[in-house]
Amino acid sequence: MKLLEQLLKELGADPSYGITLVPRQCCYVKNVKSVDYFSSEEVRLSCGGLRLTVEGKNMRVGQYFEGDLMLKGDVTGVRIE
Repeated sequence: MKLLEQLLKELGADPSYGITLVPRQCCYVKNVKSVDYFSSEEVRLSCGGLRLTVEGKNMRVGQYFEGDLMLKGDVTGVRIE
């Protein structure tokens, strides 16, 4: 994680926001403000001024605590708007 921390610092990015995607297995999103829509094939999230759409099949909430969300299932992509 040192490399990621270094890159975020160089870019001036806010490390409190982030997405970790393991294709076809799970998606971890930091600092989720709200879950705007949820189905087993699409999840729409609001995160610090951005809207994220996670797509896949058989998705379910693995964990949602203090703004961190873990989606499990056949995750195929994330769209940032």
